[in-house]
Amino acid sequence: MDVNDRPSCQEADDPKKKVAGSQEAKEVPEGKHIPRILRWEGPVPFPAIPDTNYASYMLSVLAQYGNQVALVDAATGEHRTYLEVSRVVPRIRAGLEDAGVLPEEAILLITPNHIEFALVLLAVVLQGAACVPISPDLSPEEVGNIIRVSEAKWAVVHEAGLDKFGAALALLPSRTVKEVWVLSDDPAQHSLPTLMTDELTHKPVQERSFDPRSTAAVILFSSGTTGVPKGVMLSHTNLLAAVLQSKEVRAAGKHGDVNKLESVLLMLPVYHSFGFSLLMSCLFSGGKVVIVRKFVPEQFLHYIHKYQITFLPIVPHIAHFLSTSPLLDQYNLSSLRAIGSGSAPVAPSTLATLTQKSGAVTGQGYGTTECSTTLVSSWVAVNHRSGAVGKILPFIEAKVVNLETGEMLPERQEGELCIRGPTLMMGYANDPKSTAEAIDPDGWFHTGDIVYYDDENFIYITDRLKDIIKVKGLQVCPSELERLASNMEGVAEVVVVGVPSDRFGEVPRAWVVPAPNAHLNPAHLQAYVAERVSAFKQLRGGVEVVHSLPKNSLGKVLRRQLRDSYVSLKSTM
Repeated sequence: MDVNDRPSCQEADDPKKKVAGSQEAKEVPEGKHIPRILRWEGPVPFPAIPDTNYASYMLSVLAQYGNQVALVDAATGEHRTYLEVSRVVPRIRAGLEDAGVLPEEAILLITPNHIEFALVLLAVVLQGAACVPISPDLSPEEVGNIIRVSEAKWAVVHEAGLDKFGAALALLPSRTVKEVWVLSDDPAQHSLPTLMTDELTHKPVQERSFDPRSTAAVILFSSGTTGVPKGVMLSHTNLLAAVLQSKEVRAAGKHGDVNKLESVLLMLPVYHSFGFSLLMSCLFSGGKVVIVRKFVPEQFLHYIHKYQITFLPIVPHIAHFLSTSPLLDQYNLSSLRAIGSGSAPVAPSTLATLTQKSGAVTGQGYGTTECSTTLVSSWVAVNHRSGAVGKILPFIEAKVVNLETGEMLPERQEGELCIRGPTLMMGYANDPKSTAEAIDPDGWFHTGDIVYYDDENFIYITDRLKDIIKVKGLQVCPSELERLASNMEGVAEVVVVGVPSDRFGEVPRAWVVPAPNAHLNPAHLQAYVAERVSAFKQLRGGVEVVHSLPKNSLGKVLRRQLRDSYVSLKSTM
């Protein structure tokens, strides 16, 4: 996203430039725009959301694709057809029932990207249990906390993560987890094939009476970049609405959406909401999903050619790499029809360069784990505006509210984005307090993202509410300081985080990665920013030059980790 297209936080906080939001036209001062709720602008009405088990519905759709290839391991070429998936999932489900897994119990699924991920998840959900997919890179303490929060009683674990999982179990009471199945090709392991029943004649899927709106199908854990990850409970209805939304977007037919999912290279972690929702949407559309475990540039580009990839979903740091790397010129990428970026805003210039170099249409989207899927996308927008993340997608309602009063704001006024719709989570697992803080009595989810919308209902993301720094009560946008600092010669990456100050409450502190062969003087950068901002926005917390910034698997900077490390260091001085 081009930060020059954003109104500054200072403008947004200036009462002379704000209009008190209101849904009543008579309360809006004469000559001012009327606040409005943003909705899908494409074809309506939407299809009814089935009142059924999510996995059962998915299998009925997947079976229609027969012997088409559904899932491929990019490295080995091993694959599963849709017919195999639709036959194997019920066998795994029957094995779960034989083992004693009860409906509404939770099952951990700990694995890197793997072609069996979707099979295990659908089998768990088909049984009426809740699947809890998590990263294999988490520490034993983090895994133990997730087991406590989700109350998981069973687990399917990739063989590479068994030692770490065992260490997590050692932190918990005995028999917290009843049984563990291993994703492994080793017949000596208590592996997934041992779970599958040979025949289903004696163990048909039982249709149980349950409410798909209030029964958790999946519990996804948020990335936790600014706090402890929470367990987001997504119901069967939430997930059904998500795949139907993707179908409606494709049917709208803009930017090649109808055909772009024919062959998808999925490097995004499938245990995260972005990767998970994309995986299920691709399968729902009958596409071929080529699974990649990690990003290795040469291999990644080779796979695009080898598997004739038509759609490439990525995250901003990969978009930046591809837009600047000379490697793209060495590979045949002619099969690519579209490239989509998500998880964080990406600069329009990066997308434009990527389009030029790859020949593919590029776009971006915005979503949250709590809302199951993508909420805003540039793919659906005609005459897309530079700097905007896009427009609202089907089933979703959105509004922007004043940070202090909660009143609805008109266009071009910064406030918090609030979302409502059938994809919105049931709540946070075993955390009613956080759930009540996130979802208001009218059913609006407060995203914590600061945005504005324009006269054509394009949405622009400007910051995160939790990242806002309060200096003597005055709000400072980290993104504004990051933009300024990144303009200084020799700066490759920069992140600004609020750190504690006895005098000011909080002050901004910058962590900076220098460009190759550049020498950065922290004092010079501090002075460079000070010359261009108000006194209260200066980098009074200092500047630290680092080799790299800590990031999660989606490339988001772990701001909390930087802040905590700084606070810990200061306490020892």
